[in-house]
Amino acid sequence: MPVRNILRSFRFETAVATRTCDVSDEHVIQPEEKHFAYDEVPGQRKNICMNCAPGILKKAQAHLAQVMKELPSAKI
Repeated sequence: MPVRNILRSFRFETAVATRTCDVSDEHVIQPEEKHFAYDEVPGQRKNICMNCAPGILKKAQAHLAQVMKELPSAKI
């Protein structure tokens, strides 16, 4: 049975235009700069600069680890 990827909207991409980081409005993502992006809900893209991306990913990793602990007889 195929398994769905519920995290497929999380990705690294290269900015086409200047963007403001959605974690800190003091951080600017310049054109052609790599950054982390995801769709919070369809049509609501979040852009995260490379300085803020590690914190976002660590928090997501911790959340997934907690969810896995709560699964009965989790098979990892």
